[in-house]
Amino acid sequence: MNAKHLIAAFAVLASTGSVFAQEFVEPGVNFVSTRTRAEVLAELKQAQADGTHRVLDTEYPIIKQAGTPRTRAAVLAELKQAQDDGSYYANDITYPIIPTVAVSRSRDEVRAELDAYRKAHPFGQVDSRYGS
Repeated sequence: MNAKHLIAAFAVLASTGSVFAQEFVEPGVNFVSTRTRAEVLAELKQAQADGTHRVLDTEYPIIKQAGTPRTRAAVLAELKQAQDDGSYYANDITYPIIPTVAVSRSRDEVRAELDAYRKAHPFGQVDSRYGS
């Protein structure tokens, strides 16, 4: 039994080597360009001029802003509106303003309700509303 497994493992190992073997193809062989060298150089100069030419893969491209930018007065008016309606947060520590809700029961009433529930449903018994 061990010999069969050893032979099967060797056969699998030997067959996987051919998967990675590839024929070398020299870059640029049989390549036909659709643009002239002058067109490519002009496109490169244009990209360098407008800042969209990426030199390295680690650099992010410069994304042009779409649409018309807002004026300073429009931004300040939007800020004032957000401050007035409470939707402006100064930082991550500031929490949003949540309107208060009228409390319908006291803490003692809630505790009494919990005690009554625990008496009606012993530990480990599941409420039928939540499945079995």
